[in-house]
Amino acid sequence: MSYPPARHRTLVLSGSLRTGSVTGRIARAALDRGHLGHEVVLAADLDQLPLFNEDLDTDPAPAAVAALRAQVATANSVLVLSPVHNASVSAALKNALDWLSRPRDASPLAGKPVTGLVIGYHSHGAEDHLEAILRAVGAHPNPAPIPVLGLRGLDPQRAAHDHRITAALAQALDALALALALGEARPVPLASDIGAASAGEIR
Repeated sequence: MSYPPARHRTLVLSGSLRTGSVTGRIARAALDRGHLGHEVVLAADLDQLPLFNEDLDTDPAPAAVAALRAQVATANSVLVLSPVHNASVSAALKNALDWLSRPRDASPLAGKPVTGLVIGYHSHGAEDHLEAILRAVGAHPNPAPIPVLGLRGLDPQRAAHDHRITAALAQALDALALALALGEARPVPLASDIGAASAGEIR
C-alpha cells in the first residue's frame, strides 16, 4: 500500500462514552496502526458536548464544540466508530455529527474522506444509518459498505487486539489513505461483516 508523501492525519471518533467500552478500546487500538506518513489521532471525548441546540450554535461556539470542529478541520480524513444502540448509532455520536454539520456552509466535514466501523453483536442496520448520516452532514464516505465488527465469541477485554478487528482497522485506514492520494473517495474493499450473529448490543 502506497501512501501520499505528505503527512496524512486521520482523526478517530469513538461513539461510546462508557469507560472501558469495546468501541473505545478499538478506537485506541487504531492509534497503533499509524506510521510515518500517516498519523492517527484520537478525538476528544464526546461527553463534553452539549446536546445540539441551534440556540447554542453561536459564534463563538461552545468550547467543546469549537475544539472538536478544530480537530476535524486539521485532519485529512476521519474514521468513525459506533456501538450499536437500539438498532442505530449511539446518541453521543449522532450529537457530535450534528454539531460537526455546522456551520451550514462551512462544515469541517464537508468533502472530507470518511469511513466508519460499527461494533456490536448484531448491527440491526446501524451501518446503513451511519452511512446515511455521514452523507447528510456533507462528508465524503468511502463507497464500500461500512463493515460490522461482530463481537460474539470474542473476549471484550481483548477484542480490540483480535486479528479480525485489527485487519478491519488496517483496511479502513488504507481506504482513507487511498482516498486522499486519489483526491476523492473511491471504492476500496473493506472487511465484510465480521462474526455478526445473534441480537445484542455493546454499549
